[in-house]
Amino acid sequence: MTSRKRKPVVLDTPQFRSEAEEAEWWDRHQELIADLLLKHGRRGAVPTRNVSVRLPVTDIERARRLAEKRGVGYQTLIKTLLHEALRKESKIA
Repeated sequence: MTSRKRKPVVLDTPQFRSEAEEAEWWDRHQELIADLLLKHGRRGAVPTRNVSVRLPVTDIERARRLAEKRGVGYQTLIKTLLHEALRKESKIA
């Protein structure tokens, strides 16, 4: 049996001042982890489903501006914000 060597994935992550700061960064960038898992052959590790949501145009425009400032896509920003809100609500409930 021959083992296939995978090329290591190199990430351009910022320098962190503490483990807490690093954990917070990774928590905010979970879509990056999911994308990397899918890209590198671990399909199904993070199941997703397409949904349609009608949003006010003003909210979409605001999301686009905020996403541009953060250097991410607006859909990624919306997914991240939704994930954070769901996690926060789960702690309350």
